[in-house]
Amino acid sequence: MAGNLAPGRLAGMARGRVLAGTVIATLAATLAGCGGGDDTATTVSPNDTNTARPSPAPDRPSGPRVLLVGVDGATYAQVQGAILRRELPNLASLNLVPSATGGMPGTITAQPPLDAPSWASVLTGAWANRHGIEDDTGSATLQAPTLFRYLRAAGKPGLQQGASTSSPTLPGLLKAEQQAGMLDTLVDCAGVDSCVTQNALQQVRSGYGVVFAQYSAPAQAAQDSGFGNGAYATALSAIDKALGELLAAVAARRQGQAGEDWLVMVTTSHGLDATGATTTVPTVENRTAFLATNKTLNSALAKSGAAAPDTPADLSALPTEADIVPTVLAHAGVAIDPATTRLDGSALTTATAGVRAIGATIGQYNDTITLTWQNPTAATGVTRVLRDGVEIATLGPDVRQFTDKAFNMATGMYQFNYTLVRNNVPVSYLAQIHYVKPVTLAPTLLNGLATYFSLDSKPFTDAKNAATLGPWVASLDGGTLAADNFSGQSLQLDSRVDSYKLVQNAADIAQSPQFTIGFWFRTDCTQGNGTGEPILSNKNYISGGNPGIAIALFGSCEIRFNLGSGGGKRDDINGMKVSANQWAYLALSVDAAAKRFSAYVIDPVLGVQKTENKAIANTDVTKLAGLGTGWGVNDDATHNYVGNNPGSLKGVMGFNDLAMWTRVLSLDELNTITGARQPLSTLNP
Repeated sequence: MAGNLAPGRLAGMARGRVLAGTVIATLAATLAGCGGGDDTATTVSPNDTNTARPSPAPDRPSGPRVLLVGVDGATYAQVQGAILRRELPNLASLNLVPSATGGMPGTITAQPPLDAPSWASVLTGAWANRHGIEDDTGSATLQAPTLFRYLRAAGKPGLQQGASTSSPTLPGLLKAEQQAGMLDTLVDCAGVDSCVTQNALQQVRSGYGVVFAQYSAPAQAAQDSGFGNGAYATALSAIDKALGELLAAVAARRQGQAGEDWLVMVTTSHGLDATGATTTVPTVENRTAFLATNKTLNSALAKSGAAAPDTPADLSALPTEADIVPTVLAHAGVAIDPATTRLDGSALTTATAGVRAIGATIGQYNDTITLTWQNPTAATGVTRVLRDGVEIATLGPDVRQFTDKAFNMATGMYQFNYTLVRNNVPVSYLAQIHYVKPVTLAPTLLNGLATYFSLDSKPFTDAKNAATLGPWVASLDGGTLAADNFSGQSLQLDSRVDSYKLVQNAADIAQSPQFTIGFWFRTDCTQGNGTGEPILSNKNYISGGNPGIAIALFGSCEIRFNLGSGGGKRDDINGMKVSANQWAYLALSVDAAAKRFSAYVIDPVLGVQKTENKAIANTDVTKLAGLGTGWGVNDDATHNYVGNNPGSLKGVMGFNDLAMWTRVLSLDELNTITGARQPLSTLNP
């Protein structure tokens, strides 16, 4: 189970710190054809005349090789247009598709469309909630393994890996990988793109197994003068020419070393806005990148030459930068263990496809995580769901949603790594939840329970057979069933059709020495005005001083509790509020013997509001039965509150789990009703 991120519960963060070691230790496949050579890592500058010292010995003539080319500022729309104008013949020779970067806005995976976060995703196959790079300041270090680390773990000791970069952000990202021996050569070309080409060519020709070449001139041209004055087109053409040289070197290498199988991928960091500028705004333009490869793409995942996306929905259906590392690993023959993978993407070149576009939502009570995803291809087998490496569910092949509620932990912040395995392809998602542990309904809630309507089905019945509930006029029924705040039904009562009446068959609850009335309540607050509207009342509420009890809704979502005995004598608890369109719990407790009463509103947004043990200073408690005819629900006991009170409003109120007890309930007991998120029916009253 993931660790709590609150002080004193940091196991989840510790897992993140050791993540690279865990993943690497489980990679069992080998990268074929990796020969010997000097493994000494080098970092050189563009002014150094020998930019790849010491030069490794050529690899044996077999096995997979990777050339990854990155270009800052090469937007998909501009590249596609230039290809149509036949200005980029080398890029045109590859399979070019639009892709997405930036994670998913509004979710835990979201990251700004900036250079460092985007290149971190390209190199790790993960979004910022895993790799830890949120901006271009260089203040953070990578927290996820790079493709160099994955391949080094799977390859032989002589495998050479190199990177030549133009962007100022990449040397800082990769320095730790070079120091850890994952990169044999790291060349900081400091904005000189010709340096990138020179060093990448030397690495290809020298038999490196992995070559990363990253350029930045198009981004600089777009920043300086936009897309329209010729400088940008010239920069793109220069990149295409450099790509041609690299492709020629790959072809020569393949001709000379017949067993080598080269995967070539070209990508960009992120999109640009209409002026050519880089901004942090997660627009479709800024989040649109591209991928180009010499390999055949799975047509269910990517379509070569597709139009640029117009909407966020279009963008969410595209391949992402997180797919690059899994594609490289698939080419290299590196098996991905579902129990340990932390990759947010999947390979684009394999015949089978897993799930796509995983997302997660947190339940309204912060105790469930619901995963959703897309199934781009058919599947004959099941979809397996793993949480932190442990299988927790097996689903049908067409299922696209799963709710995880099997938690047993204290309240706090947690992260969970979910992996969905479909068609034997694992894809992961790192979810986060501020978990609130449900409490258990107090068994004492059965003590003194006199009336209980679960309101799950019509006709409504009292589990204690002590009362009836229904419309005042049998032919008029303003009550309908609506989803409740659990997983059942509730009463949605529209007094514009007819209100309801609750009649007790046995002793009147209001004549008990002690009693409590409690229920879940929901309103849009439109009935709340200066005149108010009864929620539950056994009196003629034309005057609060009349004999009986009323719980009512007033303006600004205010709830008022009123006791009266006639002659204008009354006691009130006012000023508590509910949130519109939310289920809140209302409770009124009366201790007639002690002449004290308490009122509670427990609202999911506003929390617990209470007035406890207020003296009943004015009301004759023997008169609390009111008219003695029953209780009006969304009305008073006259069935004519609106008629008697010009300006008052009829409308809709929601009720659930209406209960009455012949004793005073404690706040602790009431808190279990709201905290357990279960109806009283689960206690089998």
